[in-house]
Amino acid sequence: MNDLMNKIVHTGSACIILLILLTGCSHQPKTSDLVPAKRAFDELRTAVLREIKDPDRAARGVSLVDQLEQLMVEANDDQKAHVESILSLNANYDATEEDFRAILREFNAKRIDRQERIIDINQQAKDLTTEAEWKAIAKVQEKIVRKTLEACQEM
Repeated sequence: MNDLMNKIVHTGSACIILLILLTGCSHQPKTSDLVPAKRAFDELRTAVLREIKDPDRAARGVSLVDQLEQLMVEANDDQKAHVESILSLNANYDATEEDFRAILREFNAKRIDRQERIIDINQQAKDLTTEAEWKAIAKVQEKIVRKTLEACQEM
């Protein structure tokens, strides 16, 4: 019985920690938690169009930004679904440790797949740009990341 109680406590603790980590800085309800990210992607599109003078390469660069934005939307949707799955499973008294592990494996597999796609998009962007274009766009990306991190810290 003591082993069963330990598993329940550990599983419950793991769920709480996981939920805290997954919600990140979005602990306050918002009209849309993607609005700041969408603005950031718009800034990035503007930078691509400004820095890449060749219209064909600029259009391909914007397409890569669009793909990154779609990945962000997928990640957000997956995170919400994952939290709901964890909450639902946690409410199920009969849920097993393996049930939790299966949900985590599925979520992590999707996350890893997205990371691989991001790396691929990043390489395509490098191949598309000159070093000077890349550096100018990277400055905008750094600014966006810093602003996002600061916003998260303020919450």
